Amino acid sequence: MALIGAGAAIGLYAQAVGAGGGFLISPLLLLRHGEADPAEVTMAALLIVAVSSGISTVLSLRQGHVDLPVGLVLLAAATPAALLGALGTLQLPREAFASIFAALLVVLGVYLMARPEASAGEPGRSGWRRDFTDGEGRRWLYRIPLARGIASSFGVAFVAALAGIGGGLIYTPLNTYVLRMPHALAVPATHVVIAGLAAVVVIFHAGSGTSGDPLEDVLPLGLGVIVASRFGSRLQRRLGEELLTRFLAVGLLIVGGRTALEAL
Repeated sequence: MALIGAGAAIGLYAQAVGAGGGFLISPLLLLRHGEADPAEVTMAALLIVAVSSGISTVLSLRQGHVDLPVGLVLLAAATPAALLGALGTLQLPREAFASIFAALLVVLGVYLMARPEASAGEPGRSGWRRDFTDGEGRRWLYRIPLARGIASSFGVAFVAALAGIGGGLIYTPLNTYVLRMPHALAVPATHVVIAGLAAVVVIFHAGSGTSGDPLEDVLPLGLGVIVASRFGSRLQRRLGEELLTRFLAVGLLIVGGRTALEAL
C-alpha cells in the first residue's frame, strides 16, 4: 500500500510538470534496494515510465494535443542514443551511476529555477514550419530548428538512458527552450518520445537478461502512477508554465541532493 501511495504521488507530480516520473522512481528504487545493479534499477523504473507515458500519449492523441510528426522525428533521432546509454549502464558501478544521476538533476534544477518560463517565439525564416490545430480548435504556428533538434534529442536520450530515467525532465525544457515549441505542445510531444525510449531501453535490458529485486516494486508503483496520472493532466492544464517549471526545479534539486548523499 505504501508503494501504491508513493506511485500515486509520483504520477501526479510528474504528469503535472510534463515528465514520466523516472527521475523520482529511480532514486526510490536505489534507496529501497541497496545491492541492486544500475541496470536492474533502470529496467524497473523505465518499465513504469513506458506504461505511464504510453497511456498519457494515447490520451493526448485522443484529445488532439499531439503534433505527432514532431514527436516521431525526435523519437527516431533519440532511439540509437538510448541504446548506447543502456549499454553504458551495464558497465557503470552503482556509485558512479548515482553520482551522474545526482549531478544531472542538480544542474538542470538550478537552470530551470533561473529560467522558469520560455516563449515559443515568432515563426522565423528558417526551420521546419509547423501549422497545428489542436483538439480545442487552437491554431499553433511555430518553426523548429530541425538539425539542432535532432542533435539535442540524440544527446538527451543518451544521458537519460545512462541515468536510468525516461528523460521527460529534460525533454520538456528542450522542446520549449531549444526547439521553441509552445509549452502546451511541448509536454505531449515529450510523452511520445519518452514512452518510445523507455520501451526501447526496457526491451534492451530484458534481452540482456537483466532482472533483480527492483522488478518486484513495478506493479504497486506502476498502479499508483497510472491512477494518478490522469489527475496530473488536469492539474497541468490549470497551472501556468512558470509555476509548473518551478515545481519541477524544486523537485530536481531535492531528489538530486538526496541521491548525491546516497552516492557518498
